[in-house]
Amino acid sequence: MKRTVIAVVILLMAAGAAAVAAQGGVRVLVIDETKTFASTMRVAALVGGLKAAGPFEVSYRVADVGSIWDDPLAGIPPSDDPPYDLIVVVSRGIDDGTSDWVWILSNGLSSLPPPVCSGIGMIGILVDRVFGGEVRTLKVYDDFILPFLSALYVNEGWLR
Repeated sequence: MKRTVIAVVILLMAAGAAAVAAQGGVRVLVIDETKTFASTMRVAALVGGLKAAGPFEVSYRVADVGSIWDDPLAGIPPSDDPPYDLIVVVSRGIDDGTSDWVWILSNGLSSLPPPVCSGIGMIGILVDRVFGGEVRTLKVYDDFILPFLSALYVNEGWLR
């Protein structure tokens, strides 16, 4: 049974990678709010998994936030590079048990191109694998604050 689950996960990741490759790359910013070495290594595994899984352009940023509700990009201007398709925020609360989520921010869901939608699914699978099912992914409409944060990042030039 366990081998079957692993085989299905690998097939889903391969199918997602093929869909992303067919449509062009997906720009992803991974923001690491975690504070422990073990959690940071898991985030590094997530970044490595994204780079290996398909044609993702992955950027990584460490954010020193005071609480799980602080804006990790507050006061930081976006670079001159094109905006990201997705921003993945790994909560600092994973370390101390105050949260169990990873946010996947996008500019809505229904208007996203197919490769970005496939990328969201692949990130969810990778988060589940890297964190051993202890962490859940929340997409833009899964939480009250996420659409507002996504809209802020679109307005600031972080998200497309």
